[in-house]
Amino acid sequence: MGLGSRPLARTVDVTVASVARMYDFLMRGKDSYPADRAACEALVEVMPNAVAVVEAQRAFSLAAVDYLSLRHKVRQFVDFGCGLPAWVNIHQVARSSHVVYIDKDPMVVAHGRALLDEGVRTAVVQGDLLEGADLFTRTQVADLIDFGQPVAVMMTSVLHCIADDERPAAALRSLLKALPAGSFLVLSQWVSEDPGIRDRVGQVMHRSTAGAWGQVRTRAAVDDFFGDLKLEEPGLGDVSAWARAERVVASSAGVVEYGGVGRIQR
Repeated sequence: MGLGSRPLARTVDVTVASVARMYDFLMRGKDSYPADRAACEALVEVMPNAVAVVEAQRAFSLAAVDYLSLRHKVRQFVDFGCGLPAWVNIHQVARSSHVVYIDKDPMVVAHGRALLDEGVRTAVVQGDLLEGADLFTRTQVADLIDFGQPVAVMMTSVLHCIADDERPAAALRSLLKALPAGSFLVLSQWVSEDPGIRDRVGQVMHRSTAGAWGQVRTRAAVDDFFGDLKLEEPGLGDVSAWARAERVVASSAGVVEYGGVGRIQR
């Protein structure tokens, strides 16, 4: 199972909130249950801008895909923690690209295979990014992605579902090491410089999801994920900057979706 040690779930417990279904509810989707809606209500109490943060993440994901496919001609995308299908998805924005969607949630995978899996251009795979580069050897992935050509790895709003003691940085390094020069990392996660807010949001999410959560991090912790990658403009910051084409420094108060786009150079 590679770097990770978490077994993949095969069944869905709708009495426990799912991060994917919470996101769907916050984005005004229809695939949520009472536990998810109650969890969102509890989250908004400690994170009043939760809807705005989720919307910023989604806009950033699609803007980054559009940018990479148009500016850098990237034609291969691997989306970790893809979540439930939305109104517009990566393969609908990426120009004639191959897209692999990966998620550990069996409900996400089932919905994705019904709505996103087009066989020739897309595939939906159940997997955990903690498996590292082992995921790239999966037949469904290897059949669509040519790792001799640039690949964009998407990790938006997924790393905060993984705690530091599960070694997400090691899994990320494993994945990036397997990619050729000219590939990209698109990464963002919830960030706050206020330890009290980080703790309160973490407590709500841990309690609501029965522990299927990681942690809100600091800006510096997310900066470390990018290592020596060359950053695309506007650099690292509040990802809503991608809609405004300017750098926005994450506020010291509250939670923001923080991250950016980095390019592998070897």
